[in-house]
Amino acid sequence: MWTRISTWLTRKWERTTDSTLAQAYLLTFAGPHGQQVLKHLMDEVYCTVYAGRDPIELAFHEGRRSVVQEILENIDVAERPDKYESGLQALEGEEALSYAR
Repeated sequence: MWTRISTWLTRKWERTTDSTLAQAYLLTFAGPHGQQVLKHLMDEVYCTVYAGRDPIELAFHEGRRSVVQEILENIDVAERPDKYESGLQALEGEEALSYAR
């Protein structure tokens, strides 16, 4: 049972690679308008720091940042698919070893 729980915990945050979705992100943000929007998101959202004391505002700020992070990750998946595929293969190999024990 602990093996199943540990497997779930390690896979809970795992990124699945959907190449068509990643390509859509890349095409959306590769053009001049997409680059302008991405630059705006980086300058006004992603690279900002919340310095207040309100936990709700902090959560709101981090939520906005996480959306930009998702965009950046999907663009990276489209530009470097082998980077993520090799990571998935390594995890699958570890899983096979854990079940063999």
